[in-house]
Amino acid sequence: MSGHNRSRRVTIREVADKAGVSPSTVSRAFARPDRVSAATTKRIFAAADALGYYTEPVDTVPSRTLRGMIAIIVPDIANQFFSDIIRSVQHEFNLAGFALIVAESEESASREREAFNKVAAYVDGVILTSSRMPDAMIRKCAQTRPIVVVNRTVRGVPSVAIDIGTGIRQAAELLVSMGFSRVTYLDGPSSSWSVGVRWNHTCEEFRKRGVSVRRIWPGLPTFVGGYALAKQYLNDPTGAVIAHNDLMALGFMAAMRRQGIRCPDDYVIIGFDNDTMAQVSDPPLSSVGNTPPKLGKTAAGILLDRLNGRTNLAQSIMIPSRLIVRESTGKATSGSRSGKVSTNHGNIETVSFQARIG
Repeated sequence: MSGHNRSRRVTIREVADKAGVSPSTVSRAFARPDRVSAATTKRIFAAADALGYYTEPVDTVPSRTLRGMIAIIVPDIANQFFSDIIRSVQHEFNLAGFALIVAESEESASREREAFNKVAAYVDGVILTSSRMPDAMIRKCAQTRPIVVVNRTVRGVPSVAIDIGTGIRQAAELLVSMGFSRVTYLDGPSSSWSVGVRWNHTCEEFRKRGVSVRRIWPGLPTFVGGYALAKQYLNDPTGAVIAHNDLMALGFMAAMRRQGIRCPDDYVIIGFDNDTMAQVSDPPLSSVGNTPPKLGKTAAGILLDRLNGRTNLAQSIMIPSRLIVRESTGKATSGSRSGKVSTNHGNIETVSFQARIG
Protein backbone atom coordinates (compact mmCIF):
# COMPACT_ATOMS: atom_id res chain seq x y z
CA MET A 1 0.00 0.00 0.00
CA SER A 2 2.90 2.27 -0.94
CA GLY A 3 4.35 2.41 2.58
CA HIS A 4 1.09 3.18 4.37
CA ASN A 5 0.12 1.27 7.47
CA ARG A 6 -2.52 -1.26 6.41
CA SER A 7 -4.18 -1.06 9.84
CA ARG A 8 -4.99 2.64 9.30
CA ARG A 9 -7.83 3.70 7.01
CA VAL A 10 -6.78 6.17 4.32
CA THR A 11 -8.91 9.32 4.43
CA ILE A 12 -10.55 11.36 1.70
CA ARG A 13 -8.33 14.31 2.67
CA GLU A 14 -5.20 12.26 1.96
CA VAL A 15 -6.57 11.32 -1.46
CA ALA A 16 -7.42 14.96 -2.10
CA ASP A 17 -3.93 16.13 -1.13
CA LYS A 18 -2.27 13.59 -3.43
CA ALA A 19 -4.58 14.45 -6.35
CA GLY A 20 -4.27 18.19 -5.77
CA VAL A 21 -7.99 18.79 -5.29
CA SER A 22 -10.40 19.49 -2.43
CA PRO A 23 -11.95 16.69 -0.31
CA SER A 24 -15.40 17.67 -1.63
CA THR A 25 -14.16 17.12 -5.20
CA VAL A 26 -12.99 13.62 -4.24
CA SER A 27 -16.43 12.85 -2.77
CA ARG A 28 -18.16 14.07 -5.93
CA ALA A 29 -15.84 12.04 -8.17
CA PHE A 30 -16.91 8.82 -6.44
CA ALA A 31 -20.61 9.57 -5.98
CA ARG A 32 -21.45 11.98 -8.85
CA PRO A 33 -18.85 11.62 -11.64
CA ASP A 34 -20.77 14.01 -13.93
CA ARG A 35 -19.87 16.90 -11.63
CA VAL A 36 -16.11 16.37 -12.05
CA SER A 37 -14.14 16.48 -15.30
CA ALA A 38 -12.95 13.18 -16.77
CA ALA A 39 -9.30 14.19 -16.37
CA THR A 40 -9.75 15.13 -12.70
CA THR A 41 -11.70 11.93 -12.02
CA LYS A 42 -8.88 9.84 -13.46
CA ARG A 43 -6.33 11.68 -11.31
CA ILE A 44 -8.44 11.14 -8.18
CA PHE A 45 -8.94 7.43 -8.87
CA ALA A 46 -5.21 7.00 -9.51
CA ALA A 47 -4.43 8.73 -6.20
CA ALA A 48 -6.99 6.57 -4.37
CA ASP A 49 -5.51 3.39 -5.86
CA ALA A 50 -1.96 4.43 -4.95
CA LEU A 51 -2.93 5.16 -1.35
CA GLY A 52 -5.17 2.11 -0.97
CA TYR A 53 -8.32 4.10 -0.30
CA TYR A 54 -11.07 1.57 0.46
CA THR A 55 -9.20 -1.27 -1.20
CA GLU A 56 -9.75 -3.41 1.90
CA PRO A 57 -13.17 -5.14 1.84
CA VAL A 58 -15.87 -3.88 4.18
CA ASP A 59 -16.09 -6.26 7.13
CA THR A 60 -19.45 -8.02 7.19
CA VAL A 61 -20.92 -9.54 10.34
CA PRO A 62 -20.82 -13.31 9.63
CA SER A 63 -24.07 -15.26 9.60
CA ARG A 64 -24.22 -18.38 11.74
CA THR A 65 -26.54 -20.29 9.45
CA LEU A 66 -27.68 -19.85 5.87
CA ARG A 67 -31.36 -19.12 5.37
CA GLY A 68 -31.44 -20.08 1.69
CA MET A 69 -32.73 -16.65 0.62
CA ILE A 70 -31.13 -13.90 -1.45
CA ALA A 71 -32.50 -10.44 -2.27
CA ILE A 72 -31.97 -8.22 -5.29
CA ILE A 73 -33.01 -4.55 -5.27
CA VAL A 74 -33.47 -2.67 -8.56
CA PRO A 75 -34.61 0.90 -9.39
CA ASP A 76 -37.23 -0.14 -11.98
CA ILE A 77 -38.55 -3.66 -12.52
CA ALA A 78 -40.24 -2.63 -15.78
CA ASN A 79 -36.90 -1.70 -17.35
CA GLN A 80 -35.73 -4.71 -19.36
CA PHE A 81 -32.10 -4.02 -18.44
CA PHE A 82 -32.96 -4.78 -14.81
CA SER A 83 -35.41 -7.58 -15.52
CA ASP A 84 -32.69 -9.35 -17.55
CA ILE A 85 -30.33 -9.06 -14.58
CA ILE A 86 -33.01 -10.36 -12.20
CA ARG A 87 -33.70 -13.36 -14.43
CA SER A 88 -30.00 -14.19 -14.68
CA VAL A 89 -29.50 -13.89 -10.92
CA GLN A 90 -32.57 -16.04 -10.27
CA HIS A 91 -31.28 -18.76 -12.59
CA GLU A 92 -27.90 -18.93 -10.84
CA PHE A 93 -29.37 -19.05 -7.34
CA ASN A 94 -32.03 -21.59 -8.32
CA LEU A 95 -29.21 -23.90 -9.36
CA ALA A 96 -27.59 -23.34 -5.97
CA GLY A 97 -30.83 -24.05 -4.07
CA PHE A 98 -31.59 -20.46 -3.01
CA ALA A 99 -34.85 -18.54 -3.33
CA LEU A 100 -34.84 -14.95 -4.55
CA ILE A 101 -36.65 -11.88 -3.16
CA VAL A 102 -37.04 -8.98 -5.60
CA ALA A 103 -37.59 -5.40 -4.42
CA GLU A 104 -37.97 -2.17 -6.39
CA SER A 105 -36.75 1.21 -5.14
CA GLU A 106 -38.56 3.31 -7.77
CA GLU A 107 -35.36 5.33 -8.38
CA SER A 108 -35.31 6.47 -4.73
CA ALA A 109 -32.28 6.13 -2.43
CA SER A 110 -34.48 6.30 0.68
CA ARG A 111 -36.82 3.58 -0.59
CA GLU A 112 -33.81 1.46 -1.49
CA ARG A 113 -32.43 1.73 2.04
CA GLU A 114 -35.88 0.98 3.45
CA ALA A 115 -36.15 -2.12 1.25
CA PHE A 116 -32.70 -3.27 2.35
CA ASN A 117 -33.57 -2.85 6.02
CA LYS A 118 -36.76 -4.88 5.57
CA VAL A 119 -35.17 -7.83 3.73
CA ALA A 120 -31.82 -7.96 5.55
CA ALA A 121 -33.17 -10.00 8.46
CA TYR A 122 -34.43 -12.75 6.15
CA VAL A 123 -31.71 -13.15 3.53
CA ASP A 124 -28.12 -14.37 3.34
CA GLY A 125 -26.97 -11.65 0.96
CA VAL A 126 -28.14 -8.78 -1.23
CA ILE A 127 -27.43 -7.66 -4.78
CA LEU A 128 -27.84 -3.91 -5.27
CA THR A 129 -28.41 -3.09 -8.92
CA SER A 130 -27.70 0.47 -10.12
CA SER A 131 -27.94 1.56 -6.51
CA ARG A 132 -29.10 5.14 -5.89
CA MET A 133 -27.72 5.16 -2.33
CA PRO A 134 -24.56 7.14 -1.44
CA ASP A 135 -21.32 5.16 -1.19
CA ALA A 136 -21.17 5.56 2.59
CA MET A 137 -24.68 4.15 2.97
CA ILE A 138 -23.86 1.15 0.77
CA ARG A 139 -20.73 0.42 2.84
CA LYS A 140 -22.87 0.66 5.99
CA CYS A 141 -25.31 -1.88 4.57
CA ALA A 142 -22.38 -4.14 3.62
CA GLN A 143 -21.43 -4.38 7.29
CA THR A 144 -24.69 -6.20 8.06
CA ARG A 145 -25.05 -8.53 5.05
CA PRO A 146 -22.78 -9.67 2.20
CA ILE A 147 -23.46 -7.32 -0.72
CA VAL A 148 -22.52 -7.25 -4.38
CA VAL A 149 -23.10 -4.01 -6.29
CA VAL A 150 -24.07 -4.26 -9.97
CA ASN A 151 -23.70 -1.52 -12.60
CA ARG A 152 -21.74 0.64 -10.20
CA THR A 153 -18.46 0.55 -8.29
CA VAL A 154 -18.18 1.21 -4.57
CA ARG A 155 -14.73 0.99 -3.04
CA GLY A 156 -14.49 -1.73 -0.43
CA VAL A 157 -17.61 -3.56 -1.69
CA PRO A 158 -17.50 -6.29 -4.39
CA SER A 159 -18.92 -4.91 -7.64
CA VAL A 160 -19.64 -5.79 -11.24
CA ALA A 161 -19.78 -2.85 -13.62
CA ILE A 162 -19.69 -2.09 -17.33
CA ASP A 163 -16.57 -0.81 -19.04
CA ILE A 164 -18.49 1.55 -21.29
CA GLY A 165 -15.39 3.34 -22.56
CA THR A 166 -14.97 1.11 -25.61
CA GLY A 167 -18.62 1.29 -26.66
CA ILE A 168 -18.74 5.08 -26.33
CA ARG A 169 -15.49 5.45 -28.26
CA GLN A 170 -16.97 3.37 -31.08
CA ALA A 171 -20.13 5.49 -31.06
CA ALA A 172 -18.06 8.66 -31.31
CA GLU A 173 -15.99 7.25 -34.16
CA LEU A 174 -19.11 6.26 -36.05
CA LEU A 175 -20.91 9.60 -35.72
CA VAL A 176 -17.76 11.57 -36.55
CA SER A 177 -17.22 9.40 -39.64
CA MET A 178 -20.77 10.30 -40.71
CA GLY A 179 -19.82 13.98 -40.68
CA PHE A 180 -21.59 15.20 -37.53
CA SER A 181 -19.98 18.12 -35.71
CA ARG A 182 -22.65 18.41 -33.00
CA VAL A 183 -24.35 15.72 -30.90
CA THR A 184 -27.22 15.87 -28.40
CA TYR A 185 -27.00 13.67 -25.32
CA LEU A 186 -30.30 12.75 -23.62
CA ASP A 187 -29.26 12.02 -20.05
CA GLY A 188 -30.93 10.18 -17.18
CA PRO A 189 -31.59 10.96 -13.49
CA SER A 190 -29.08 12.92 -11.43
CA SER A 191 -29.20 10.22 -8.72
CA SER A 192 -27.71 7.58 -11.04
CA TRP A 193 -24.00 6.81 -10.75
CA SER A 194 -23.88 5.49 -14.32
CA VAL A 195 -25.24 8.82 -15.59
CA GLY A 196 -22.07 10.58 -14.51
CA VAL A 197 -19.76 7.88 -15.83
CA ARG A 198 -21.41 7.77 -19.27
CA TRP A 199 -21.52 11.56 -19.53
CA ASN A 200 -17.83 11.94 -18.67
CA HIS A 201 -16.80 9.30 -21.22
CA THR A 202 -19.07 10.82 -23.87
CA CYS A 203 -17.67 14.33 -23.35
CA GLU A 204 -14.11 13.07 -23.48
CA GLU A 205 -14.51 11.00 -26.65
CA PHE A 206 -16.38 13.65 -28.65
CA ARG A 207 -14.45 16.70 -27.51
CA LYS A 208 -11.09 15.21 -28.42
CA ARG A 209 -12.53 14.69 -31.91
CA GLY A 210 -13.64 18.32 -32.14
CA VAL A 211 -17.37 17.53 -31.74
CA SER A 212 -19.52 19.58 -29.36
CA VAL A 213 -21.98 17.73 -27.12
CA ARG A 214 -25.23 19.31 -25.95
CA ARG A 215 -26.63 17.72 -22.81
CA ILE A 216 -30.38 17.65 -22.09
CA TRP A 217 -31.07 16.49 -18.53
CA PRO A 218 -32.08 15.32 -16.05
CA GLY A 219 -34.56 12.88 -17.52
CA LEU A 220 -36.44 9.80 -16.40
CA PRO A 221 -34.64 6.64 -17.64
CA THR A 222 -37.91 5.45 -19.21
CA PHE A 223 -39.86 5.57 -22.47
CA VAL A 224 -41.85 8.51 -21.08
CA GLY A 225 -38.64 10.24 -20.06
CA GLY A 226 -37.20 10.05 -23.57
CA TYR A 227 -40.51 11.15 -25.08
CA ALA A 228 -40.54 14.25 -22.88
CA LEU A 229 -37.07 15.40 -23.98
CA ALA A 230 -37.93 15.58 -27.70
CA LYS A 231 -39.44 19.06 -27.35
CA GLN A 232 -36.20 20.46 -25.91
CA TYR A 233 -34.18 18.78 -28.62
CA LEU A 234 -36.26 20.43 -31.34
CA ASN A 235 -35.35 23.87 -29.98
CA ASP A 236 -31.85 23.27 -31.34
CA PRO A 237 -31.61 19.98 -33.30
CA THR A 238 -28.17 18.52 -33.96
CA GLY A 239 -29.03 15.63 -36.28
CA ALA A 240 -27.23 13.09 -34.07
CA VAL A 241 -28.55 11.91 -30.69
CA ILE A 242 -27.29 9.57 -27.98
CA ALA A 243 -29.67 8.50 -25.21
CA HIS A 244 -28.80 7.31 -21.70
CA ASN A 245 -30.57 4.01 -22.36
CA ASP A 246 -32.63 2.25 -25.03
CA LEU A 247 -35.96 3.06 -23.37
CA MET A 248 -35.26 6.78 -23.53
CA ALA A 249 -34.14 6.44 -27.16
CA LEU A 250 -37.36 4.64 -28.11
CA GLY A 251 -39.52 7.23 -26.33
CA PHE A 252 -37.65 10.01 -28.11
CA MET A 253 -38.15 8.30 -31.48
CA ALA A 254 -41.90 7.96 -30.81
CA ALA A 255 -42.21 11.67 -29.93
CA MET A 256 -40.32 12.67 -33.07
CA ARG A 257 -42.58 10.50 -35.24
CA ARG A 258 -45.59 12.39 -33.89
CA GLN A 259 -43.97 15.55 -35.25
CA GLY A 260 -43.46 13.92 -38.66
CA ILE A 261 -39.69 13.64 -38.08
CA ARG A 262 -38.37 10.20 -38.84
CA CYS A 263 -35.21 8.29 -38.03
CA PRO A 264 -32.82 7.80 -39.81
CA ASP A 265 -33.89 10.17 -42.62
CA ASP A 266 -33.99 13.30 -40.43
CA TYR A 267 -31.70 12.33 -37.55
CA VAL A 268 -29.77 9.35 -36.21
CA ILE A 269 -29.79 7.96 -32.67
CA ILE A 270 -27.82 5.54 -30.47
CA GLY A 271 -28.94 4.06 -27.14
CA PHE A 272 -27.42 1.99 -24.35
CA ASP A 273 -28.23 -1.56 -23.11
CA ASN A 274 -28.93 -3.39 -26.41
CA ASP A 275 -32.13 -4.94 -25.10
CA THR A 276 -34.79 -6.80 -27.10
CA MET A 277 -36.80 -3.66 -27.80
CA ALA A 278 -33.76 -2.13 -29.47
CA GLN A 279 -33.69 -5.05 -31.88
CA VAL A 280 -37.38 -4.90 -32.88
CA SER A 281 -38.05 -1.15 -32.81
CA ASP A 282 -38.82 0.81 -36.00
CA PRO A 283 -36.14 1.35 -37.11
CA PRO A 284 -34.01 -1.10 -35.10
CA LEU A 285 -31.89 0.87 -32.65
CA SER A 286 -28.09 1.10 -32.68
CA SER A 287 -26.99 0.57 -29.09
CA VAL A 288 -23.94 0.21 -26.88
CA GLY A 289 -24.33 -3.38 -25.67
CA ASN A 290 -23.91 -4.01 -21.96
CA THR A 291 -24.79 -7.73 -21.69
CA PRO A 292 -27.11 -7.52 -18.59
CA PRO A 293 -27.36 -11.33 -18.21
CA LYS A 294 -23.57 -11.50 -17.83
CA LEU A 295 -23.72 -8.80 -15.17
CA GLY A 296 -26.30 -10.82 -13.23
CA LYS A 297 -24.47 -14.13 -13.60
CA THR A 298 -21.15 -12.64 -12.51
CA ALA A 299 -22.70 -10.90 -9.49
CA ALA A 300 -24.48 -14.09 -8.43
CA GLY A 301 -21.22 -16.03 -8.69
CA ILE A 302 -19.38 -13.52 -6.49
CA LEU A 303 -22.10 -13.59 -3.85
CA LEU A 304 -22.24 -17.40 -3.84
CA ASP A 305 -18.47 -17.52 -3.39
CA ARG A 306 -18.73 -15.18 -0.41
CA LEU A 307 -21.50 -17.25 1.17
CA ASN A 308 -19.36 -20.37 0.71
CA GLY A 309 -16.43 -18.76 2.51
CA ARG A 310 -14.35 -17.95 -0.56
CA THR A 311 -13.54 -14.34 0.31
CA ASN A 312 -10.25 -13.78 -1.54
CA LEU A 313 -12.06 -12.17 -4.46
CA ALA A 314 -11.46 -9.32 -6.88
CA GLN A 315 -13.23 -6.24 -5.58
CA SER A 316 -14.26 -4.93 -8.99
CA ILE A 317 -15.01 -6.82 -12.19
CA MET A 318 -15.55 -4.87 -15.41
CA ILE A 319 -17.67 -6.29 -18.25
CA PRO A 320 -16.69 -4.92 -21.69
CA SER A 321 -19.11 -3.10 -23.98
CA ARG A 322 -19.33 -2.63 -27.74
CA LEU A 323 -21.45 -0.72 -30.21
CA ILE A 324 -24.10 -2.71 -32.09
CA VAL A 325 -24.95 -0.84 -35.31
CA ARG A 326 -28.49 -1.06 -36.66
CA GLU A 327 -30.74 1.04 -38.90
CA SER A 328 -31.29 3.92 -36.46
CA THR A 329 -27.90 5.20 -37.57
CA GLY A 330 -29.18 4.82 -41.10
CA LYS A 331 -26.51 5.17 -43.68
CA ALA A 332 -23.92 4.13 -41.14
CA THR A 333 -24.46 0.62 -42.48
CA SER A 334 -24.11 1.51 -46.17
CA GLY A 335 -22.86 5.09 -46.55
CA SER A 336 -23.02 8.51 -44.91
CA ARG A 337 -23.16 12.24 -45.26
CA SER A 338 -19.45 12.20 -46.00
CA GLY A 339 -19.33 9.08 -48.16
CA LYS A 340 -18.85 5.42 -47.34
CA VAL A 341 -18.58 4.65 -43.62
CA SER A 342 -16.33 1.93 -42.33
CA THR A 343 -17.68 0.02 -39.34
CA ASN A 344 -14.30 -1.51 -38.62
CA HIS A 345 -13.85 0.30 -35.29
CA GLY A 346 -12.63 -2.36 -32.89
CA ASN A 347 -15.48 -4.74 -32.12
CA ILE A 348 -18.36 -2.77 -33.64
CA GLU A 349 -20.96 -5.21 -34.88
CA THR A 350 -23.30 -4.27 -37.72
CA VAL A 351 -26.61 -6.11 -37.43
CA SER A 352 -29.58 -5.79 -39.76
CA PHE A 353 -33.10 -6.35 -38.49
CA GLN A 354 -33.63 -9.18 -40.98
CA ALA A 355 -30.45 -10.94 -39.92
CA ARG A 356 -31.37 -10.65 -36.24
CA ILE A 357 -34.78 -12.29 -36.57
CA GLY A 358 -34.14 -14.54 -39.55
